[in-house]
Amino acid sequence: MKGTGRLFANGTVRHSYPYCWRSQTPLVYRGFDCWFIKVTEIKQRLVELNKTTRWVPSFVQEKRFHNWLEDSRDWCFSRNRYWGNPIPIWISDDGEEVVCIGSIEELERLSGCENLKDIHREYVDEIQIPSKQGKGMLKRIPEVFDCWFESGSMPFA
Repeated sequence: MKGTGRLFANGTVRHSYPYCWRSQTPLVYRGFDCWFIKVTEIKQRLVELNKTTRWVPSFVQEKRFHNWLEDSRDWCFSRNRYWGNPIPIWISDDGEEVVCIGSIEELERLSGCENLKDIHREYVDEIQIPSKQGKGMLKRIPEVFDCWFESGSMPFA
């Protein structure tokens, strides 16, 4: 690029590396797969529906919540930690077959499990679902829900 005159800038940037305030050790950035809700695809509909909602006080509808909806981006709803509600997605090893479970009854029916009373990680992580596409057994993804996703879902529970 430099030889063809297409290089915009060339230099060295020195910056401080982030440290953990507790242990005073460097933080290591690590890339990993995440699950997203494609909010940008439904953003305009959300803005329209917000206009039909009665907010008290009204400025929340017209300002705070409206602005939040206008600026909304695709939402990463998964977290990589042990605690939290497990995301009910089972997936094949090649990632081609994905099943999102909608109820305990559906999980029991698809997996063959019976009398499932608790859906926390320690009870559902080992449950497998036979593939309908001949891809072996589907396993639950290891991620859990973002706490804001959980709290926003509470009115529907």
